[in-house]
Amino acid sequence: MEDKRGNCGQSDMTGECVERSGYGQSFRRSEHGSSVQRYRYGQAGESISPGERSEADYCSVCGDRIKPGGSIRSGASRKPGKRTMPGRLAAVSLALMLAAMAGCSSTGQPYVQQTVPAAQLEANPDEADNPAAASANEPFTLRVLSNTPLEVPDLNNRFWTRIQQMFKVRLQAEFVPLDDYDRRLRLVLASGDLPEAMVLNSVNDSVFNKAVKQGMFWDLNELAGDLSQFPNLKYNISATAWNYTKIEGRHYVIPRARPLLDGGLHWRPDLFLKHGLSQPGTLDEYVGALKQIVDANPNKHYIGLHFEESFYTAFGGFEPVYNSEGGLVHKYLTDSYTEFVRWYRHVYGMGLMSKEFAILKGSDKENMFRSDKALTYERNMYHSYTYDQELKKIDPGYEAGVITYLTGPRGHSGEYGIAFTGGFVIARSVPKDKALRILHMYDQAADPRVTDQLLRGFEGIHFDMVNGKRVPTQLAGKEISNAVMQIFPNADDEWQKVVNFAAPAAWNEKMKATASTLYEAERAVDPFRVIRSAAWLKEWPKVEDDYIAIRTQAVMGLIPMSEYEEFVRKYREKPEFKLAFKQFADSYKLMF
Repeated sequence: MEDKRGNCGQSDMTGECVERSGYGQSFRRSEHGSSVQRYRYGQAGESISPGERSEADYCSVCGDRIKPGGSIRSGASRKPGKRTMPGRLAAVSLALMLAAMAGCSSTGQPYVQQTVPAAQLEANPDEADNPAAASANEPFTLRVLSNTPLEVPDLNNRFWTRIQQMFKVRLQAEFVPLDDYDRRLRLVLASGDLPEAMVLNSVNDSVFNKAVKQGMFWDLNELAGDLSQFPNLKYNISATAWNYTKIEGRHYVIPRARPLLDGGLHWRPDLFLKHGLSQPGTLDEYVGALKQIVDANPNKHYIGLHFEESFYTAFGGFEPVYNSEGGLVHKYLTDSYTEFVRWYRHVYGMGLMSKEFAILKGSDKENMFRSDKALTYERNMYHSYTYDQELKKIDPGYEAGVITYLTGPRGHSGEYGIAFTGGFVIARSVPKDKALRILHMYDQAADPRVTDQLLRGFEGIHFDMVNGKRVPTQLAGKEISNAVMQIFPNADDEWQKVVNFAAPAAWNEKMKATASTLYEAERAVDPFRVIRSAAWLKEWPKVEDDYIAIRTQAVMGLIPMSEYEEFVRKYREKPEFKLAFKQFADSYKLMF
């Protein structure tokens, strides 16, 4: 299908839009020059034909309703230069946890629930009485559970206020630290008392998959058919992402679209240069250089590297391993993964790792790197600018950089994206009309121009245009964070995880050139990032703690490698895991 998308943007002060067309949808122009998209709402099972009273038209970007004849209808006449504010909505508590767990994460940091104060929003008593039955063009409350990689965002700042006005939504959001989110999510799922929408870090979580089978989430195929009424979700999120997020052939998850260029190995080029070392190209060169730097700086007590799963791909992690029965053996139970563990045992013996490596969380590793205590860290490439600025506060000569991949004995360590990372789900307890409203909001967010606003903010506030280029303001770094991507879907963008919108243009161009070097490496992914098995999800949690314990002991040299190998052989031959291997093989055929 030809993509006829035009440049549709929004001036958030005037609400003016330029023309947008495409996707075979029905469009009409509004009084302020915007094209609009027709959405139809009705009761479950109701067939609605064009021209019926339940038909409504909306600007595909700003979301305003267009009444017959082309004028905007948003509950009141709209004057040029003025936007109507969302209505006063009922405050609904997020009763998500057992009383004993409410209020604190395992890290000791509080969970934070935020709601935009009603004083900021116009009154609308009708919706307060019956929010699910509110007209589709009126503001609505959305209770969400989300993680936050860094600090908790302020939903009352200018960025988040504008975003909520644009989507006509009043967020009641509970933010949980990223390191503790999966535990929190499982407890919420077990309680059965779900928010209306939530983000997932992984589609492969066993508790989530059980909840899906129990009918706790909307089946998108049932709710929205082939997504023809949601063109941005359908066409701006890749078919690969939609395929990988299927559960038993059905779509329950709206993928969080992510590009192929995503993660990288953050390193310290300044220290390498200081010690006469060039950028390494292989794992052996990298480890050898880290050893020189650590030994040359004994007072720093540097940590060379952490336990990173992505290094496994350099030991054959891209290659499926089958047993004699045709089952696809899980990577933890393969000989190639054993060699990966043996390599880490050698690295640990060189004194390059923290003795607490097995219990370090992602935030621990990140803080060690950005505070000049560790020499390496794996994360999305765009974070390099933040790390560089943090290191320069310690010493102006310090520098952070990114290595896209290192060659190993049977592959490379480059982390290609898989077109998504987790996704969004809508609770089945949400009435159908409201579930559709949420889905239309997600569709609006996946418009490339709206995604751009989610990532960069608003002109004159978060950036200025200087000689045709965007120059970020100081407020951009204070108000915008990737927490917004944990609330709303986004359109595909090759550079989304490479470019840092708080960085100068020259830095971003340099990082694009660095990121592009990953294209030189074989494009492949660890299949266990996408394939799944019901038997594995059921049985592996019973074994996982024991496995991590013995793997840790093997890396630290506390047990002989033969003991680890015997553990692997034992579980590889168990009938319940052989069944899982067969299911993995079937899933692999479907996914690849």
